Amino acid sequence: MSQSIAIAGAGAVLASGWGVPAFWQAALDARAGSAPIDSPWLRSSRVAAFAQVAAADQQRCQADMARNLYRYCTPSLFWGASALRQAIDEAGITPGSDGLRYGLYCCQGGFTYPSMASYASLLQDCRRDGVADMRELARKVLNEGVLDPFLIIKGLSNGLLGVLSLNLKLQCEGGAFMQGVSGNLAALREARAALLERRIDVAMVVGAGSELDPLGLADLLRGGAISAEGATEVLPFDRRSRGGIAGEGAVALVLRRREERPAAAQVCLDAFSSHARLDALSLPDQPTDFAVCAGSGRPARDRQLAEALLPAAVKHVTSALPITGLLSAAPLLADLLLARCALLAQQLPAVAGLEQPVSAALPLVQGATRAASLRQALVLGQDDNGFSATCLLHLNDTPGSH
Repeated sequence: MSQSIAIAGAGAVLASGWGVPAFWQAALDARAGSAPIDSPWLRSSRVAAFAQVAAADQQRCQADMARNLYRYCTPSLFWGASALRQAIDEAGITPGSDGLRYGLYCCQGGFTYPSMASYASLLQDCRRDGVADMRELARKVLNEGVLDPFLIIKGLSNGLLGVLSLNLKLQCEGGAFMQGVSGNLAALREARAALLERRIDVAMVVGAGSELDPLGLADLLRGGAISAEGATEVLPFDRRSRGGIAGEGAVALVLRRREERPAAAQVCLDAFSSHARLDALSLPDQPTDFAVCAGSGRPARDRQLAEALLPAAVKHVTSALPITGLLSAAPLLADLLLARCALLAQQLPAVAGLEQPVSAALPLVQGATRAASLRQALVLGQDDNGFSATCLLHLNDTPGSH
């Protein structure tokens, strides 16, 4: 029995735009996704840029969510629904009416702190002649059922799972996972296990979230994950970089058993590995065509990543980080998406903005996109706490083969 799990469909809503083609074109063009922060709630000279989903793309995503669910949705939940719809359409499936057994595995970011922006909006609605009308505020909260979002967390950790299953009108196996690389890996492992054990026929893995919030960005700033020097672009693996830049968005993958997919070429997931320490991470012992490694935009940390990658004997290394920014909910999923696009297109995109590599020994792709013969890929991701993970992928054009 084949152990190959194919990525049958993919979707994305990122700073690069709506859809996988927009993401891939940004990669081919080596076009950075960060821009000056556009938010009525944020003004900062220290945190000057963000990889933000465009307003037009946010509006477009609402068409993929049932109107009766709008009241339960933060923007990232709309993005997740739209990314999943894209992936479902590419996979050619119709959840709930095609007789297939489904699994839904979600990673949600940006839910661990109150929403100051939502609270400010609610107060603004209750202003009368420049003064907050506390009776109106109480009426909205108590009589109209409007929650005071400053006193509760921004969204439940399983909010994405619940809303997406309701939107699809689907009862199925499901799970809500942590954000970050560790959460993405856990969701992927559970999805793969469910497919191999034949508990389900289709696995849908979705990550969606945003840190475009004063408290969220302050937390990233305190942890050193993003630049405190007003950086306007993130330059992974570059000595000139002044730190990371946060991003937002959603990525969705639909997984199927390879033998149940058409004969056309499919990108398949192979082994996963993880460890709390980067230096103890298991890497492939055979040469690999290329690696996708996000990096951090912090030269010292990226130098460590470069040294860790050298034993893997990868022929080329690229990164999606300049396009996406630091994603809370879908960092590993975005890297898998870039690897899949490269394998299907047989092209290697350059690391956007790279001019002064932190390591001369690491074969980073610079300059322009290049054509290449690609069969295997390694994806390496790392959380801020040091947790590291790898995923191996390969291009499979024979149903049932490994």
